[in-house]
Amino acid sequence: MSWNNEHVPIVRIQAKDNFSDPLIAMARSLKQSGNSDLAELILQDKARLKVNVPKAVDKIANDEVDGAQKLIREREYHSKSGYVGHGNLWKSVAKHTSKDKTSSDIYANAESKEGYEYIQAFENGLKDRNYPAQHVMHDSGMDLDVDTYSDEIIKNSIK
Repeated sequence: MSWNNEHVPIVRIQAKDNFSDPLIAMARSLKQSGNSDLAELILQDKARLKVNVPKAVDKIANDEVDGAQKLIREREYHSKSGYVGHGNLWKSVAKHTSKDKTSSDIYANAESKEGYEYIQAFENGLKDRNYPAQHVMHDSGMDLDVDTYSDEIIKNSIK
């Protein structure tokens, strides 16, 4: 049987920079009205946000790795079949951060003996083997509290 590994479940943490342009425009306006000192403070806040947003993405990605691993351990090793795994699946959950550090993909990559990504079968189930879907990546992604770090980002960026 040929397996298609294009449907490996991924949780993507991604920050969008919707603050730079408005802050630059505000600083420009303040400078034009004679408030150069305040304009400089606004630009410093923007620079700190640019540094702190990737830190928040990283923290959220770490939370997702932990959450997914926890659900996999709970669901994989407590099945009715009595299966006792070796931890290959939950140990393979990792974050994969973009070069600009504003996004991170979290997924597992433990391959089965048959050549398919085990997380794909674990997440979606296998109809031909009476193997029910576990939805660990979906559930862990839905449980993420991305607002957890919002206050921290703002507090550390706006002085």
